[in-house]
Amino acid sequence: MINVTYSGNTLIATKVTGDANVPKGEVTFTVDLTPQIPSSSSSPEQQHLPPIELDPQAQKQWGKKYLPRFIGKGQVASENFTNAQWMDGQMIIVGRFFSFAWVPIGHQIFFGRPSSELTIKMLKEAKEDEMKRDHVAVMREEANNMLEETYWSEKESTTDFDEVGSWE
Repeated sequence: MINVTYSGNTLIATKVTGDANVPKGEVTFTVDLTPQIPSSSSSPEQQHLPPIELDPQAQKQWGKKYLPRFIGKGQVASENFTNAQWMDGQMIIVGRFFSFAWVPIGHQIFFGRPSSELTIKMLKEAKEDEMKRDHVAVMREEANNMLEETYWSEKESTTDFDEVGSWE
C-alpha cells in the first residue's frame, strides 16, 4: 500500500506498508507529471514518453486506444533496505488504475484506490507481519512510548504555577 502525495508536478509514492526490501515510510517511486506539450526545443530532462498504443482486443477491454505514461524513478534495495538505489521507471495510466514499472528489472505493480475495508485489513495484516518479524522491537517501541507518556503525565502533575500563571 502506498500514499500518493504531490510536490508541484511530481507524484511521490511513499510506502504505507513495507516489505523485506523497502520498508514502510520510504519513498518507493516518484513520477514527473509535467504536462506533455510537444516541442522541438525540448531538453533531455523535459522529454516525455509517447503513449502506449493498445491492440484491438486491449482497446475493447479498456475502452481507449492509448495509455499515457510518464517518466519516473523507482527505488529498489536488497533485504533490510541495504544497497538502496534509484532506477529508471515509468507510470502508466490504465483507466481508473495506474501502474509503475521499474524498467531495468522488468518489475511492474498495478495500483488502484482500495475500499476502506481493504485498507483496514491491509494495515492490520502489515502490523501483524511486523510483530511476527520482530516482536521484541515492537514491544520495545511500545514500552518507550508508555515511558514517555508517563514522564509527561508526571511532569504535568508536578508543575507549579506562580501567581501570574506562568510555568516555574
